[in-house]
Amino acid sequence: MNVVEPILFQARHDPPAPALCAPGSALGLISYARLARFIHNIGHRAVHHGIAPGHVVAIQVNDYIFHTALALGLMHVGAATISVGATIPPGLRVDVILTDTPQAYGKGNAKVVAVDLTWMSGKGVPVEERVYRGNGNDICRIALTSGSTGEAKAVGFTHNNQLARLARYNHVYGKRFPECSRFFSDYGMGSSGGFRHILYVLSRGGTMFFPGVSPIETLQTFELYKVQGLIASPGGLGGFLNFYDSNTEFRCGFDVIISAGSPLPNSLSERVRARMCSNLIFYYGTTETSTISSAPAHALTGVAGAAGYVAPDVSVQIVDDVGAPLPHGREGSIRVRTPVSVGSYLDDEEETAKPFHDGYFETGDIGYLTTEKLLAITGRKKEVLNLGGDKVSPRTIEEALTGFYGVRDAVAFSAPNELGIDEVWALVIYNGMSDEDALRKHCQEKLAQTHVPARFIGVTELPRNGNGKVERLRLSAMVEELASARV
Repeated sequence: MNVVEPILFQARHDPPAPALCAPGSALGLISYARLARFIHNIGHRAVHHGIAPGHVVAIQVNDYIFHTALALGLMHVGAATISVGATIPPGLRVDVILTDTPQAYGKGNAKVVAVDLTWMSGKGVPVEERVYRGNGNDICRIALTSGSTGEAKAVGFTHNNQLARLARYNHVYGKRFPECSRFFSDYGMGSSGGFRHILYVLSRGGTMFFPGVSPIETLQTFELYKVQGLIASPGGLGGFLNFYDSNTEFRCGFDVIISAGSPLPNSLSERVRARMCSNLIFYYGTTETSTISSAPAHALTGVAGAAGYVAPDVSVQIVDDVGAPLPHGREGSIRVRTPVSVGSYLDDEEETAKPFHDGYFETGDIGYLTTEKLLAITGRKKEVLNLGGDKVSPRTIEEALTGFYGVRDAVAFSAPNELGIDEVWALVIYNGMSDEDALRKHCQEKLAQTHVPARFIGVTELPRNGNGKVERLRLSAMVEELASARV
């Protein structure tokens, strides 16, 4: 079955029901009937532009509703879609780029097509049945993952895989989650979970809410439409908590909050449950495997790194350096097998060979299992910074830092803010006088906003060994010292 068909089915059941809402945007709120028309009209446009079944189409569009409609319309006629930023990851085969900023893309093998809201205009007549829409084993969606090495790798999902992952939502997040129909997701369109949340809500006839043009409009929408569920990373939760604390006139009426992407600090968990919603569910998963474990946040307090109870259809092994299984309570590498795991990365045999073995996926995390099958994550095998769910190699940040004319050497690392959520700090050796404002502006031009260091700390030397590599153990001690001195 094509993953878009359940959504079109809901449009026949209840055409006037609200499907998507982005408060203050050009489209505002659209019904299922209107969404179905958009899907069909986009399908006709895709055929007109030569987009064929099996083509990989990258979407770079800022409007959330338009972006969603484009992805659904393209998948309905057999294309595979991927949501991207201003650049296409090297090595990924892309046939067509649909973008509202075509000037951002130079010459390449992919065909660049400028799109605007007129792509959704038309009679809303379904594309002819003779147009191949694919079968369940065709890839319909691609997401990028950086969890293991900090470098983007492409994961392809078939229609069947997406539908099977959606079905697991009915049990892995507790009983309240599937009872809700109106959700706000703070995850980006490009993440595998972020887009799948949209599919889940729409396939059940619910309403998905996106960020408005301002935080105030977003929170007003929560109350106006009685939004029941919030899906956000710990970093996103911290932002919402700060906003609610600063705007005490807003009541928070969520029935359930789902969070994942990075460790959930106890301090943040307690404050969210006290101010926003007592039913806070934390889960652990990867793009390659989907959800691995979950639990109510209150059940995780007191166990450092607790990531939930292993889901009933998941096999988790804790192994030593040679791959031998370890007993409960012993720390080791975590490898996972789920019924919805993918078995490879797209067009990348070399990267595939590293984490995929004997049906298991090596997550890159270190942890242990208790006798009650509670999974705890105690660290990472690779040097990857996890910033509230956003993962990046420190080398990416260090290259940007040392690319600034006034910096001789630098090291990037993560340190917890007042909510316990990791943010980027940088130790910097300046060439002469320091110019922090200029350095920050340089980093903002070179890096994603979440990767820009929150603090630049001038030092005279960095903790490197004789081979020039950063000694992370020494760096950790420096981080603790700096954190204790922070005001």
